[in-house]
Amino acid sequence: MALARKTLIAAIVGIVVLIVGVIGGVVVGLRFFGGQEVVVADQVADPGPMLDLGQFTSTLADQEIHVVRLKITLEFANQAAFDRINASANGWLVTIKDEVIKTLKDQRYDVIRFTEGMEKLKLDLKTRLNAILPREAGEASIEKVLFDEYMTQ
Repeated sequence: MALARKTLIAAIVGIVVLIVGVIGGVVVGLRFFGGQEVVVADQVADPGPMLDLGQFTSTLADQEIHVVRLKITLEFANQAAFDRINASANGWLVTIKDEVIKTLKDQRYDVIRFTEGMEKLKLDLKTRLNAILPREAGEASIEKVLFDEYMTQ
């Protein structure tokens, strides 16, 4: 009888451990692999006003000669910011292009030749441009920096 009781206790402990393991596996699985929301097309906002800055070619900050060539389009946060920056007589376009060139000159080939570096360059450009541009209704002017063309060599 003592042997049957020990077997029953071992079986119950085994079942409890199994249940805890399954529950833990489900929790870990949902936390790391599940629960990601699917973006529905009607939840995506339309892009804001766009301004084509044109093509830029620049050497990079490497000892060896490396070049980046890209075409940049800016997406603005709102129409008022776009209108203010795009006004032909105010000089903002020249200021923006100057800041883009200075930003490109600071880049290194080994960083920007991959997608991660490309995205960091976009973020750097957005940050630097928003730092020098006027705000409209408390919002930064530039929503996104987009590359129409991108080549490093």
